[in-house]
Amino acid sequence: MQANIDPVNDEEKQIFADGLPPRERAWAMLAISIGIGMASLDTSIANTALPAVAAQLHASPAASVWIVNIYHLAMVATLLPLAAWSDIVGYRRMCTAGIALFTIASLACAMAGSLPALITARLVQGLGASALMSVNGALLRMIYPAHLRGRGFGTNALVVAIGFALGPSLASMILSLWSWPWLFAINVPSGVLAVLLGLRVLPRSTPHNGSFDGIAAL
Repeated sequence: MQANIDPVNDEEKQIFADGLPPRERAWAMLAISIGIGMASLDTSIANTALPAVAAQLHASPAASVWIVNIYHLAMVATLLPLAAWSDIVGYRRMCTAGIALFTIASLACAMAGSLPALITARLVQGLGASALMSVNGALLRMIYPAHLRGRGFGTNALVVAIGFALGPSLASMILSLWSWPWLFAINVPSGVLAVLLGLRVLPRSTPHNGSFDGIAAL
């Protein structure tokens, strides 16, 4: 799974040392925060709304728990392979592709009419979240200068914590007003915004020459 990585070029060394200017840094952090926030929010939202979703889809508790499990399994199982792949394709490309995949899967979750369809969409959603999280740390190192890097990682941790904490309350509010598909539909406009922002403001990294070790990834 380890590629033959070329040495970091002079331009990348400068980016890693100095980070982005304050204005560009704020926009780049906003793009990442939207994606990370959605991925964290969907974990706690699904946990809270699981009984309501199971009831409306006429699913047993044992079967409906896979709505949560498959998301976590997909995310954890592919985190390291996608991190290795990002060295080849570039961090910015992996991040925006992950947010786009997460957004499309969120729409599929909202449109799912059966438990198997919802579980499949959640699997794809987990892959999108994994692609985003696999390069999150690398992008933060490029966005923030060395002396502010702790602030960057702290801000990222705060966004994750807010996502987990906000999930139950937001899920309860949505279910009191609308049906469960809106739990996932709310990700679509935010995801589109994050992708458009990411394509414009996230720093570019030079892809490294090498091959992806599929056997090690499996």
